[in-house]
Formats: sequence, structure tokens, C-alpha cells
Amino acid sequence: MTFKDYMLQYEFIGRNAQIEYGPLNNLKKINGKIIFETKNTISVSDQSKSYVIPKKSIRRIGLIFQDEICFMNGCLLVGRPEDRLLK
Repeated sequence: MTFKDYMLQYEFIGRNAQIEYGPLNNLKKINGKIIFETKNTISVSDQSKSYVIPKKSIRRIGLIFQDEICFMNGCLLVGRPEDRLLK
């Protein structure tokens, strides 16, 4: 197994992220740091303001782990952060 297979088991708070979210006809992009995570939302802060994004609306999230960018769908993240270890 590769590192990408285990990335859901890591803590996301404090990591830099590239997030694309919203409907396909109005796709929005944010680059920032993840500051908080709940069961259904991720809070991201960039230089000027912070955003609360529903996990189900995330089309693609790119997280930087050990000098690699790992992309995944936001539906994989739905659920409590502490329960990701069991998946």
C-alpha cells in the first residue's frame, strides 16, 4: 500500500489545502489552511477571510502530505474526523 492509501487517517487541521467546491456551472476555488473540521464541514482560512464549506459540496480537495499533493473527493471526508481512523 502507498502513502495515499493511508492519508484519510491523518489530521487535516493545520494543513494547506486547495479546494474546489460548488455546482459545476459555478465552481469556486480556495487555497488556504484548514483551521477546523466538523462532521459535515471544513473551515478554511486564506489571507483575507475564512470560509465554512460543506464536505458534500467539495468536488476536489488537494492536501499537501510529505511533499506530495493528494487529491480526493469531498464525499470521502463526510463523517466525524475521529472516525476516519476506522475506515
